[in-house]
Amino acid sequence: MNVYKPVGALLALFVLAAGGCGVAEQVKQTASQPPATPKEELLTALPGPATGAFHFALKGGEQPMQGVLDATKKSYRIDISQKDADLGFTMTMKFLVVDEKSWIKINFSGTNGLTGLPKLPKKWMLVDRAKLKDDDAAPLSYENETDPAELFPVFQAAADVKKAGTTFSGTTDLTQQGKAEIVDSKTLNALGAAANKVPFEAVLDAQGRLTKAIIKVPAAGKAKAQRYEAVYDQYGTAESPVEPAAGEQQKATATTYEILNS
Repeated sequence: MNVYKPVGALLALFVLAAGGCGVAEQVKQTASQPPATPKEELLTALPGPATGAFHFALKGGEQPMQGVLDATKKSYRIDISQKDADLGFTMTMKFLVVDEKSWIKINFSGTNGLTGLPKLPKKWMLVDRAKLKDDDAAPLSYENETDPAELFPVFQAAADVKKAGTTFSGTTDLTQQGKAEIVDSKTLNALGAAANKVPFEAVLDAQGRLTKAIIKVPAAGKAKAQRYEAVYDQYGTAESPVEPAAGEQQKATATTYEILNS
């Protein structure tokens, strides 16, 4: 998840600069500025520190997930599901972070005929991050995230951006994808020069906020063509993640830490 600062910083500077100007002078200054380019519109369409709660869903890429983020409350919830290719069961992990506290739920499904899987509580388990070997191995701390799909570097590396209504298209350089994890290093190497011009599409809502981005990764080597999709929606209507009630939580078990540290 990317720490999205540039637009917030620019807006803050604009407010400070305009604070001592009259209305007429502000209009004159605004009128003298060139209109934003399609690329600039995309960058400013990304959620920022003051956006409030919204839902997100990421499909494709190295780790599909969904959840809700509210930067104004320093909180988020992330749901991740992984299916075991050999045994067929699915492990679902739900992470909840509210300011300095974090919780986790772990559930196994599709376990018919399987034995040996750990028994875990159904309540939210409060995590002591000091007991984790790698504090960055799981999303268990809020670090000023506003853009869970890490799209800022993707749009920053965009070229030939065109706009048709609220739909944008162009290409992006995936060698500059940063933490987006759209493709792994093996696929990136197989793409070679094609990684520099991967097509994408993006859609904004009537308020100029990003609602969907699709990156179309071509086939390369043994890797099939891939479609990475990020959806941002429910702006202002998603329920902000909050701390579970006392009866809905407990301390994380030793087995939970074994899973997190494996």
